[in-house]
Amino acid sequence: MSQPDPTPWQAAAACAGLSPSVVFARRERQAAPALRACASCPVRRKCAEAVAPAESWFDGVCAGLLWRNGRPVRPRSSNASRTSRTSAAPRTPRAPDAPRPSPADPFDARAVAAQLDAVLAGAGTRGGGRG
Repeated sequence: MSQPDPTPWQAAAACAGLSPSVVFARRERQAAPALRACASCPVRRKCAEAVAPAESWFDGVCAGLLWRNGRPVRPRSSNASRTSRTSAAPRTPRAPDAPRPSPADPFDARAVAAQLDAVLAGAGTRGGGRG
């Protein structure tokens, strides 16, 4: 089975001749040729509209950016350390009401289970049934 003919904007894309493994790469090093092609691509805007990477959990290069799971990946600077966390993609902020475990107060599954057992045992002795 052959590939369908590309749309006119796809045929005009600077990445049209690149391997899918380059265009859909998840890492900057492998995606570098596609990122360079995007820099001078005449259809970047049309590409972004058609692919809608943030809405489709897209992995790869689209409209000049590297995307992973629908999020743009910040490019690493050439003088940044490989272990630096400052070059990672920004994380979605946590909802203000979402609980966050504290290092000083780690989650203790046994303590929670004991508390739950005590609550359930107390509910059974109070005549908690409906009637």
